[in-house]
Amino acid sequence: MACRPQAPTATPTLVPPTPAPTATASSTPLPVASPTAGPRIVLTEVSAQAEMPGTLHVAGRAQVFEATLSLRLRGLDGQVIVQGVTMASHGAPDWGEFSVDLVYPPPVQDQRAMLEVYEESPRDGSVQSLVSAPVVLRSAPELGQWQTFVNLTYHVQLRFPPTWQVNQGVLGPPPPATTKFSTYKAGDLQVLGIQDAEVWVRVADTPSIAEMEELERRDYRKRNLILGGRAAVRYTDRTPHHGIYDVVYTLTGSGEYRIYLSAATHDFDALFALMLSTYIE
Repeated sequence: MACRPQAPTATPTLVPPTPAPTATASSTPLPVASPTAGPRIVLTEVSAQAEMPGTLHVAGRAQVFEATLSLRLRGLDGQVIVQGVTMASHGAPDWGEFSVDLVYPPPVQDQRAMLEVYEESPRDGSVQSLVSAPVVLRSAPELGQWQTFVNLTYHVQLRFPPTWQVNQGVLGPPPPATTKFSTYKAGDLQVLGIQDAEVWVRVADTPSIAEMEELERRDYRKRNLILGGRAAVRYTDRTPHHGIYDVVYTLTGSGEYRIYLSAATHDFDALFALMLSTYIE
């Protein structure tokens, strides 16, 4: 059994709950995503699960320069909701497989949008081999009641449930580079129970390569993500437990952001995914 660490008293930066953007109502039936083929990119799966709002799974095959693919999600007004880059298993002239979870901010009502996948020209950056698929972004109206945490020094913003607590650790110079969100209030040492969960956010100067390799040796499930517009990788243990059960590492930028869930039950899986969908750098 794990024990709760003694946390120092700290005053986090909190923003009052604000309603999430309202989607435009429509009597038109919402479209279902369907695979779309292009000359150098083929989409084989585009899905957004109702029980996991904020995550759009995209998979397919590509024959693109240096195995690099760009993805973007557009609203019906043409505005880009989120965009990023992922990698196929092989670059042109070979065909490679790709699979990535595109994390987006959920609307308060189901909302139609368009997924676009393409390659950028190595010569001038222009869009090439564009394929698209209509999607439905699943709603999460409860986010309007969640609290917002902001760390201005590390440019991190994250929402968390109104019943959760937040405390900042002491690893690194102030303001702390480590923040913990938890179902319980920090206090005396206690044994973590099945009803408890923690989500940690940590900022590091260098990638946790050795830790990632260890999780792969321990047979954690590995997935590619686009989180906050940045490439990321996610490792999830097959059995929930207190400690590093489900963890995300960002892979680009000046520093690594590490976000992980500690829980002894699957009851917090969807909540963790929803917290990730609110993550902004």
